Amino acid sequence: MSIASDNGLIWVPPDISDLLTVSVDGQADDFTVQGMLVINGAASKWLSGEMDDCTYFELLDHFGIDPYGFVGEVEDHMALLMR
Repeated sequence: MSIASDNGLIWVPPDISDLLTVSVDGQADDFTVQGMLVINGAASKWLSGEMDDCTYFELLDHFGIDPYGFVGEVEDHMALLMR
């Protein structure tokens, strides 16, 4: 499911970093939970300029997230918000 959809409803988060937040289910192993914590912490650092693009994208890739697909979905959502 995409966060940027044409269902007539657009979610506006209280903080832009919420668009980059990932979550795991209760059955996740320790590596996956640690990855979630690292990725969520890195999102705010990346948005504030404390982390460069390459480092953030490598981190996403390390934990099995396609960086261009993930960030691209956020860009799509932002484009809908700005219409």
